[in-house]
Amino acid sequence: MANGDTSFPKIADASWWKLRDLFKRKVPAIVTPTYLATALSMGEASARSNLIGPFKKIGIIDSDGKPTDRAYDWRDDHKYKAVCEALIEEYYPQEIKDLFHSPDADLQQLTNWFMSHARCGEPAAKMYARFYILLLKADPSEAEAATAKRETVKKAPAKPKKKEAKSTKKPEAEVSDSDSREPPVAPIPAPPAQPIQTVLNNAPELHINIQLHISPESSAEQIDKIFESMAKHLKDFNK
Repeated sequence: MANGDTSFPKIADASWWKLRDLFKRKVPAIVTPTYLATALSMGEASARSNLIGPFKKIGIIDSDGKPTDRAYDWRDDHKYKAVCEALIEEYYPQEIKDLFHSPDADLQQLTNWFMSHARCGEPAAKMYARFYILLLKADPSEAEAATAKRETVKKAPAKPKKKEAKSTKKPEAEVSDSDSREPPVAPIPAPPAQPIQTVLNNAPELHINIQLHISPESSAEQIDKIFESMAKHLKDFNK
């Protein structure tokens, strides 16, 4: 750097484009923290540290907060690139201009360079790196892309929370034995009993009851003769 200062400008892209848009509409007579807080909907302390100081550093406003001639060139699309090139020439050493001279420079490598040379933490170094790349691009149309991005973020609907599906499954402890078994099968009624017929040679069985009246006075020989005669006459009856 020309003045030997080891700090570098760091302005957030959104603040850069918002303030430039204000200047394109009307250049204010003086830029104060209250002016920025009202116009950009931010706190006065934030406006003082994040905008007033950095814009004084790069010569957009003077020590009293009044816009400079550079401010008028900065808001002009045709002169915007020349302003960016002048800022790089004035506020950055030759080493970084030789190492990182294209807008597609690696952001992490550029961040590491700022961490080493500005002796700062990574968050601050990343802001230095992003602003340096913004100056390398030197493209006023970037404002439209930044605005579109902000509008998209504002209009993006909040993601609905997923409702937890209620489980219909019973807890294991509540499952009864009847739930875990298959439903009982109804017994099939037996057909009514049919009358049983005893069939012998396809003909009904014939039962004959024979009653014998033997006189008590009959001798044993007479009784034997009676049974012998019965056996003789009935032996072929079932044939």
